[in-house]
Amino acid sequence: MPKKRPNTMARGSARLAVTVLMAVMALFIVQGTAWAAAPDFATHVDYATGATPTDLLVADFNEDGFDDQATVDSDDDTLSVLLGNGDGTFDTKVAYAVGDYPDGIQLGDFNEDGDIDLVSANTLDNTVSVLLGNGDGTFDTKVDFGTATWPYKVATDDFDEDGNADLAVTNLDSEAVSVLLGNGDGTFDTKVDYGTGLYPYGVAATDFDEDDNIDLVVSNFGADTVSVLLGNGDGTFDTKVDYGTGAVPNQAVVGDFDEDGNVDVAVANLDAASVSVLLGNGDGTLDTKVDYTTGIAPFSLAVADLDGDSALDLVTGNASGQYDTVSVLPGNGDGTFDTKADFDVDSTPFGVAVGEFNEDTRPDVTTANLGGDSVSVLLNTTTP
Repeated sequence: MPKKRPNTMARGSARLAVTVLMAVMALFIVQGTAWAAAPDFATHVDYATGATPTDLLVADFNEDGFDDQATVDSDDDTLSVLLGNGDGTFDTKVAYAVGDYPDGIQLGDFNEDGDIDLVSANTLDNTVSVLLGNGDGTFDTKVDFGTATWPYKVATDDFDEDGNADLAVTNLDSEAVSVLLGNGDGTFDTKVDYGTGLYPYGVAATDFDEDDNIDLVVSNFGADTVSVLLGNGDGTFDTKVDYGTGAVPNQAVVGDFDEDGNVDVAVANLDAASVSVLLGNGDGTLDTKVDYTTGIAPFSLAVADLDGDSALDLVTGNASGQYDTVSVLPGNGDGTFDTKADFDVDSTPFGVAVGEFNEDTRPDVTTANLGGDSVSVLLNTTTP
C-alpha cells in the first residue's frame, strides 16, 4: 500500500551546487546564441525510477562528462540514480535507501573531496539523509540529521562563510526553515529554525541584497507568499519579509530575468496555473508579482536558456493527472515572458530539471513523474 501523503500538499567546495547550476546556465547562454528560435522538443522518452518520484536533479555523478539524473522516490524511501550515456539515453536506475517519504533532493560537496554528494528531505521522519558520493556514480549509505516537522525541500550553500556546505530545509508543518551548518566532513550541526509563512514548500539560496552574504527565499504553500530571509554571513538569518504570489505557490527559482544585475524570483502557483515573477531591486526587496499562465497544476519550476537567445526561460512541470505536460515560457530578457508552449510527458510530473543529455549544446528537459514511476526526457530540437 502506498504511504499516506501529508494532507497539505558554498564558497570553495561548499558552493558546488550553485557552481554546477551557474556553469550549466552559462553554457546554455553562451553556446545558445547561434540557434535562437521558438523552443521545440522531441517526444518524451521515459525511464523507470522507484515508486512515486517527487523531485529530481541533474549533475555529472560519475565524472565522465555526461549529465546524469537522480530522483527521490517517496513510496520506496529511495533515491534513484540514472547515469547518462551522452547520447540522450540513460542506464537502468540504481536505488539507494534514504529516510521515510523523501520529497526533496539537492546536491553539494559535503565532505570536500571534490565529488558530488546528495541530500534528501524526508517528510515523514523529520530528517534529511546525506549520501556521500564516490565520484564513480555510486553513493555511500545514508546518514540522517534531524529537521523540524515535515521537511520538504532543501537548498545548499555556505551560510556562515567557513568554506563548508550548509543546508536549509523547508518544513511544511512547522512554519519554519531549518538551517543545518556543515562541518566539512559530511556531518552537520543541530538545526536552528527560522520563521516562514504557512506551509513553507520551496527554498532557494542566493544574495538578494548584494552584501556577499547568502540569503534565502521560501515559497509558502498555505499563505500565497514568498518569504525573503536576509543572511548575516554567520549562519543566522533576519526575520522574514513576505511578498505576494499567486494561489498555492510551491517551487521557487532565482535568476536575473531582466538582466539588470539583480537577482529575481519566479515561483510556480499550483492552484492558479501560473508562474509569478518578482523582480529584485538589489537591496533585498522584490517588486510586486507579475503572473504568466502555465499548464494545469504546475508543481515544479526550472530556469535555463532553452531557446538560445541568451535570455532566461522558465519551464514548469504540470501535474494535473489528466493533462500531463511541461510548459516552456520564453523570456524576453526584460523580465517579461512570452506565451507558454506545452509538451507532453508521462503521468503527473512533480519535478522538473534541465540538463544537456546528448552533447549538442542545447539544454534538454527532464521530469520526475509521480504517477508514472518514471522520468521523462525531452531532447531539445530547437532550430534557427
